[in-house]
Amino acid sequence: MADLVEMFREAVLRERLFTKADKLLLACSGGLDSTVLAHLLRAEGYDYAIVHVNFQLRGAASDEDAAFVEELARAQDAKFFGTAVDVEAAALPGESTQMTARRLRYSYFKKILDEYKYDLVLTAHHADDNFETFLLHLLRGSGLTGLAGMQPRRDRLVRPLLSVSRAELLAYAGMHGIRWREDGSNAQDDYLRNRIRHTLVPVFTEGFGLSPGSWARTAEQLRGEQLFLAEALARAAAAGAGQLIRRQDYPVAAQLLTLLHHLHPGFSAEQHRQMVMATRPLVLRGEETTAYVTREGLQFLANADLDAPLALPLEVQALPFTYQHPLLSLRLEQVLRPEELRLADGLYLAPSSFPLHLRTRQKGDYFAPFGLAGKRTKLKEYLIDRKVPAWLRDRLPLLVDAEDKILAVPTAGIAEGCGVDPQDAWVWRLSWKMTYPA
Repeated sequence: MADLVEMFREAVLRERLFTKADKLLLACSGGLDSTVLAHLLRAEGYDYAIVHVNFQLRGAASDEDAAFVEELARAQDAKFFGTAVDVEAAALPGESTQMTARRLRYSYFKKILDEYKYDLVLTAHHADDNFETFLLHLLRGSGLTGLAGMQPRRDRLVRPLLSVSRAELLAYAGMHGIRWREDGSNAQDDYLRNRIRHTLVPVFTEGFGLSPGSWARTAEQLRGEQLFLAEALARAAAAGAGQLIRRQDYPVAAQLLTLLHHLHPGFSAEQHRQMVMATRPLVLRGEETTAYVTREGLQFLANADLDAPLALPLEVQALPFTYQHPLLSLRLEQVLRPEELRLADGLYLAPSSFPLHLRTRQKGDYFAPFGLAGKRTKLKEYLIDRKVPAWLRDRLPLLVDAEDKILAVPTAGIAEGCGVDPQDAWVWRLSWKMTYPA
């Protein structure tokens, strides 16, 4: 059997639970698990106090538990905090005895943490408890969060024994002559958790050889998946609407599939699968968004923005001129020629003659990019070469002259013959603002 002290040390380091500089508050019922944890904390030299809540649900036995824990604290030279509560009187409408006791217990812990400046509260939940929690959540139809069981740390609550089985706690207690109190209510089947412990757990442990220790490894893996998902969702949310989800950030297909399921539920499972497995550009429409899938990644745009009327073509008779659309806005204006002709979200071009027009691309469009000595290329190929995203190509307002020659392609470039002359005092500035990154 693994050395319990080493298991405890490894869990504290691996999960970064606490350090010798932290002031710890140990929640102790007087039972095996919390009494052993008190012994471990003392043996390892941690700064800790002991806290106990007497729920007065078992008459004299509850008072004896409280006295035992107070004596344990005295024997370990640890500060003791204790309180007695009337669970029945404190119950809220529709609240079970267990729920009320839990609420009162953690409320008292918080009071002591805040009032006496302790950093963390420790509970002694172990691998057997976590296995029961998994089965309880499984029966209730929980998702990944529930099936992952209890977390080693959540805010100021720490559970350092989740990788330790009850059998290992018993062995350690026997080796060190540790006494503890038995809660007689644990032998009753009044609560669902007790029924799971007495009837369902033996089916797995005795019938299939699944020990709480082996389950602890599964729980750790599930917690890792849950942590990945939480971080991925937070990262995706922070990136903003329309941000590209890059495949290279999610090399495991199952991870990307899980992310899409949670982040974009308006698509079917088959559509999510197609997004992950796609080897060529793909467009998939969901309930609220449309997915543009490329080799590099996936981009999601709101259907309402994509479906908004373009109101093109438009005639431009004078400057300044502004075009507004949910996907992007354009502004064409005359300005004094700047020393620097580079713009992050715009371009400069030589003034032209009115009227001008804004229109979308048409079949057979050609474009002569600036700097290619008038060489023309298919507009479709130019847009692809300039990495204009597929969702924008058919919606991009092009600036054309009275003869329908394309003068400028917003986000991409200007035409040959539209370059600014060094002698020009005034130039035109075409700027844009994108709702989604292009």
